[in-house]
Amino acid sequence: MIARLPDWEARLSAYLEPLLFSARFAWGVCDCAIFSADAVRAMTGHDCAAAFRGRYSTSRGSARALNRFGAGSLKATLDSLLPAKHVGFAQRGDVVMHDGAAGICMGAFAFFVGQSDDQEGLVRVARAEWSYAWGVGA
Repeated sequence: MIARLPDWEARLSAYLEPLLFSARFAWGVCDCAIFSADAVRAMTGHDCAAAFRGRYSTSRGSARALNRFGAGSLKATLDSLLPAKHVGFAQRGDVVMHDGAAGICMGAFAFFVGQSDDQEGLVRVARAEWSYAWGVGA
C-alpha cells in the first residue's frame, strides 16, 4: 500500500496551484488519468502511471494503453491500483470519478481537468456528482 508523505498537503497544494488556470487537456500529458496520477505522486512519491507515461497521445491510444498496461478501463485500473471506498468517505487527496473521468477530492468538491464555460483548466465538480472513489494512503 502506498502511503502519503508527512507533508502531503503542502505537496498537493504545490502541485495544484500552477494548474488552476493553466491546465490544458492533452492526451497522455494532462488528461484525467495523468492529472490524478501526478497528484498521487506529489502526495506519496509513488508513480501509479509509470507504465502509461509516453505510451499514448490520443483517445484511442489511451484505450489501448488501458487494455495493454492496465485492467481494461480507467475504473478497473484504478480498482487494481488503489483501495475503493464509498464516495461519502472520500477525503482530500483521494481519487474520485465523474462521468468516466478521474479527479482529486478536495472535500466537498473535486478537481478535474477540463473546460467550464470559456475557462479551461481545473474544473470543480460537487461530491454529489461523483460515482466512485479510491483512497490514497493513510
